[in-house]
Amino acid sequence: MRMFKPENRKETLSLIFGVVLLLVGLGLLLSGFAIAFRIVSNPSGYIQAQIPPSIQQNASAGPRASFTFLVANFTVTFTDTSQRGDAAIAGWDWDFGDGSRSNLQSPQHTYSQNFSGFVRLTVRDAADKKSSGVGSVQAFRGASSQGNSTVDPGDIAGSIDFGAVVRPLMGILVAVAAVATTFFMLLIMWLVGASIMKAGWNLIRPRPETIRIRVKPKHLEAEPVYASPPPTPEAGSMSPPPPP
Repeated sequence: MRMFKPENRKETLSLIFGVVLLLVGLGLLLSGFAIAFRIVSNPSGYIQAQIPPSIQQNASAGPRASFTFLVANFTVTFTDTSQRGDAAIAGWDWDFGDGSRSNLQSPQHTYSQNFSGFVRLTVRDAADKKSSGVGSVQAFRGASSQGNSTVDPGDIAGSIDFGAVVRPLMGILVAVAAVATTFFMLLIMWLVGASIMKAGWNLIRPRPETIRIRVKPKHLEAEPVYASPPPTPEAGSMSPPPPP
């Protein structure tokens, strides 16, 4: 078969380069199909792998401060009921509203005079995350009541983790960009691989000799053609005039 039987050095080089190009193009095509198969077989795993660890990492949950209190005359007994987050609570800071403070978990405080105001508890965990709760306390002679704390209004805005809101969105954008880039890369690999294979095949396959002939039309003069010979005139009759 002439395809694999080069007749001269030029055809031998063409055959070698053609085989090399065929192998390179085939390798690109197979690599592209392997990558595409891996993505199709586990799309969620591939997308998850494209998200950087810094975006995947979720912020740790912080504590939630709360307490109960029992009023007896001027003495108020506070009981900490705070809930921990991902880390254990490491500190308590009580503000009794009369300028006095305490770092005990569940303290007892006696007011020196009538008091009507707010007591604030701020807890801090081992991850240095804070939370606050407030309770409305009224202490006076003869008072006997109990109550629960509520969330500190100033703590609501501070407890919002904007990073936790932005991170999932950033993860989605990064994943979409990675998928689009991969698709574009696969498309380029397939196009380049197919082009290289085609070039290699053109070098290997035999090329028939081609002879180009250019025909230039000459100037031709047309002569009138009659459907039948003109009739022979009889003697004594006038012959018809020749055609124009």
